[in-house]
Amino acid sequence: MLITAHIDRPLGTHHPRHPNIFYTVNYGYVPGLIAGDGAEQDVYILGVNEPVQTFTGRRIAIVRRRDDVEDKWILAPEGTSFTENEIMDAVRFQEQYFDSYVEMTEDAPPAIRRAEEGLLDAALAIRLDCLRAVRRLPREHAFAPEFCEATRQFLRAADQTTLLAMDGDIPVACATLCYIHYIPTCGHPTGRRAHLMNVYTVEGYRRQGLARELIIRLHAEAAQRGVTEITLDATDEGRRLYDAIGYQVSDEAMYFDMKGNA
Repeated sequence: MLITAHIDRPLGTHHPRHPNIFYTVNYGYVPGLIAGDGAEQDVYILGVNEPVQTFTGRRIAIVRRRDDVEDKWILAPEGTSFTENEIMDAVRFQEQYFDSYVEMTEDAPPAIRRAEEGLLDAALAIRLDCLRAVRRLPREHAFAPEFCEATRQFLRAADQTTLLAMDGDIPVACATLCYIHYIPTCGHPTGRRAHLMNVYTVEGYRRQGLARELIIRLHAEAAQRGVTEITLDATDEGRRLYDAIGYQVSDEAMYFDMKGNA
């Protein structure tokens, strides 16, 4: 799985607050991926010998800090490898100030999991990230506790399926299919339809087929449940994906706004 990082401290620059730290490698973050310290996941880039603004590569290791919550990921170009000692030597310019060690990782693709009881926190977190992205809200925007609790209860008990792509214990993509039971019609004899929502991939993991994989799996489950039609509300960013999967544009629907006509 390839991961894209933005580089905010390029090779050859100094730390903005600690000028004694000189970056001998490119250092940045995975946009949209929140780490244990509440900020976006920090990364060191190995195997690139010039300053860059962005980088896409594989995660080969994690630098763990026993005395800090900020684990750092190690990204490197495809086809390159480094030993634990080589990694620690490359990042010692900063990690010398912490009790750090290197944990080598297998670069496995994110695991697809259902958002069941043990993953409700992850499902809620990425749902809120999805809403911030769609509504162009700042990263620090906080939703009302009542809204968050209603969302959690929906994920726990509603007639729906939410799938997550999990990179370790971090959700990096999601999709939700909400099941709707109408009176049967000639065209839809089961009365079972569904609405696709909450399709979102963290920026650093995009354009690798995660959203498509989630949707195809939801389609398979919907077919088993007798669903005869799936609708969605497409954003401009998502339209190309939905077109490729086979969704069609319809202008048949009308709606009544219960809030605006109360």
